[in-house]
Amino acid sequence: MVKEKLKSFIHAALAACNRADDCSGMQHVFLVDIHLKGAFPKGRVEVLVDTETGVSVSECLSVNRCLNSAFETSEEMKRLVGDEFEITVSSPGIGEPIKHVRQYIRHVGHLLRVQYTDDGQAVQEVLGRLLRAEVLETPCPYIDLGPVTTGKGNNTVHHEPIRLELGSIERAVVEVEF
Repeated sequence: MVKEKLKSFIHAALAACNRADDCSGMQHVFLVDIHLKGAFPKGRVEVLVDTETGVSVSECLSVNRCLNSAFETSEEMKRLVGDEFEITVSSPGIGEPIKHVRQYIRHVGHLLRVQYTDDGQAVQEVLGRLLRAEVLETPCPYIDLGPVTTGKGNNTVHHEPIRLELGSIERAVVEVEF
């Protein structure tokens, strides 16, 4: 209940900050998730934000200032979390699952490990390169994963491209490549 109220408040505050003249450089920052750490009133709210091109440190600082200001002026939030809480703003870390559809746009070209439900309602897992993400302004959002060659020599396996509707995706994680 507290997390949902905070998430709703932060989402609205972030939208207002994106519209503000003094935050014009961060118009495309969106809320990915929040994590609550510790017990309030001395707890911490960790806010994860992103953009379709990746979020910078300066954008995180701008978001942090904006959210602190919004919390300071909201009596409802003061009652909910108290006066001594801390807000931290960062981007989702490596290995964090994709939680917002716009994150797919950012990760076009990257390797994804995706768990999805197939037509027979069985959960499948696939590893593929994200070739395309049609996730905004479309009645049936989807991603296209390109084939990934695995194995070496005579053990090489070639996988076919696959199209996955977002509604069938259970979990998607960007894989680190070296």
